Amino acid sequence: MINDPSQLVQRALENGATHAALLSPDAVEVEGRLAAFCRDPRCPCFGQSMSCPPNVSGPATFREKLTQTQYALVLRLEVDTASLIGEERQEVFKVLQQIVSETEFAAKSYGFINSEGFAGGSCKGSLCGEFDYCEVLAGTGSCRNPDTARPSMSGYGVNVGKLMKVAGWSQEIFTEAFEQEIEMMWLAGLVLVK
Repeated sequence: MINDPSQLVQRALENGATHAALLSPDAVEVEGRLAAFCRDPRCPCFGQSMSCPPNVSGPATFREKLTQTQYALVLRLEVDTASLIGEERQEVFKVLQQIVSETEFAAKSYGFINSEGFAGGSCKGSLCGEFDYCEVLAGTGSCRNPDTARPSMSGYGVNVGKLMKVAGWSQEIFTEAFEQEIEMMWLAGLVLVK
């Protein structure tokens, strides 16, 4: 158990996040229109897992979760653009799922036992891409990756761009790592610390 929740920022960085910031839950904006984008124009992951719409409870439930949250730990993972738009894409999202879940477990080990993690993207492609279906949705079994799979922030309408701004980071999807002259992109995750 810890007295200083800022130690969670260090744990997130140790878990592999490029940046991490501890914010007030009031900094997390939730918009129904953003969650609706999962359905229309229809994300390819829509309805493919329990962590994506229409199988998540949506913006209203997320707003309720925020009222029970002490801190919002926002995570950012920066990767070179070629990895994110190439064949390594799903592996990159898998890394994000791992960082978020490991940071959630750290929060729980520090005494914030009701903490919940959320990641960008879908667990279907990143963790179960080699399978045709989600066992939970098919009713044939339990989650293949319960310790890693985390719900998608998109399905709850989290405004990730505004979250980046409040954390003090660029909202631009593409950034440049000047030392290497490599174009970079970022993914985000969130742990509700409670």
